[in-house]
Amino acid sequence: MTTGYRNPPRGGRFKKGQSGNPKGRPRQARQTSPAHLFRKVANEDVAIELDGDQVMMTRWEALLRQIHTLALNKDAGAARLLHQIRKQYPGSAAPADKFIMVLSDHDMKL
Repeated sequence: MTTGYRNPPRGGRFKKGQSGNPKGRPRQARQTSPAHLFRKVANEDVAIELDGDQVMMTRWEALLRQIHTLALNKDAGAARLLHQIRKQYPGSAAPADKFIMVLSDHDMKL
C-alpha cells in the first residue's frame, strides 16, 4: 500500500485502543483567587509569645486574639469588629468568657 494524500504511513496511524493524544494538552498554571490566598495565609502557623512562652497558632487565631485584647482595653473599633465577627460565627461562649459591651455617646443620651 502506498502513502500519500489521505493515506498516512502505518507507523503514523492511530493505534487501536489508544487515544490520539495520550499525553493530552498541558495543564495551565492554576489561577489563585483572593479568597484562596486569604485562607492560605490565614491558616499558616506562626510562633507567638504568650505569657513568656512561645506558642504556635494560626495567623487567624493570632489576629482574633489581638482584636479581643484591643476590645478588652476599650478600643471601640476593635470591639465593634469583634462583635461583627461573633455575629458571623455564632456559637455559645465558654462559661468563663468576659462580656464586652460597647457604648457610644449616642447610647448615653437616651
